[in-house]
Amino acid sequence: MYRKCVVCGKRASIVIERARVGFCEEHFIEYYERIIKRTLKRNGFSGGRVLVAVSGGKDSMALLYALNKLKDDLGIEIMALHIDLGIDNYSIESRRAVEKLLKELDIKYIIVSVKDYLGVSIPEAVKFVRKPPCSVCGLVKRWIMNKVAYENNYDYIATGHNLDDVSTYFLKAMFTYRYEDIVRGNEVISPPKPELKMVGRLRPQIFLTEKENLFYCEVNGVPYVDLECPLSRGALLKKYKTLWETALKLNPMSQYNFTRSILSIKKKIQQEEIEIKPCKICGFPTTASDGVCSFCKLREKIKIMKKNK
Repeated sequence: MYRKCVVCGKRASIVIERARVGFCEEHFIEYYERIIKRTLKRNGFSGGRVLVAVSGGKDSMALLYALNKLKDDLGIEIMALHIDLGIDNYSIESRRAVEKLLKELDIKYIIVSVKDYLGVSIPEAVKFVRKPPCSVCGLVKRWIMNKVAYENNYDYIATGHNLDDVSTYFLKAMFTYRYEDIVRGNEVISPPKPELKMVGRLRPQIFLTEKENLFYCEVNGVPYVDLECPLSRGALLKKYKTLWETALKLNPMSQYNFTRSILSIKKKIQQEEIEIKPCKICGFPTTASDGVCSFCKLREKIKIMKKNK
């Protein structure tokens, strides 16, 4: 089934099950880039300065390559940001892949280290605070991305959140009765709020899967690190992701329709007004009732624990 490219009739190199179509490499590239453009433009994106966060994995590397190719069509100026997490060989290989692609594309970029901001690497931070590694890492990366983007006058940060990621996040929120996670969860575009030092967010791959991002890298010769982060093993969200395997066998459109449904519902429900204010320490946005953001609390806790060690 779908053995031929729906456009030219050549042998299909990839099948998109939810769309019930196959594509040769050439027409898959056109399809992929059309999805990126359509996703952004249908959600009101009109261009601007975009900082692309690249980890070295297939999703963010595919995103950087695609946005660089589409920058004129989208009316964007891009720069790449890579954050060195200090996770042994994983971070070494990730940085190597990122630097290789940046050299090939000749894109402006910034590479920073978590240690420069937190004082310790991610593995060290996890030992100090004893929180789930992915939780700590996500918190730190979000703060650094926003700070770098704001201080370099970028309007948006583009991240490689894909359909598998976003659908699983919403699924876990539903299963665990985390209503607030649905309300505040990922959307295609989160507008910038410069008065609060909050840079906007773009998630252009929200309707593209890991499989499609991987194939886009492979057909374009985009380097990426094919390693699992050693700190993510056993992460709860990854276990929820396996639930889609059964659902997709039953209905290949289930994941796509579920995500679209949640995003549509989010637009229609009356959302609570969330008070955002500047952190008393760093000046970047926080919703904390005591006025101190989670990053600054984490940094202070690490300082105290290092002193008492």
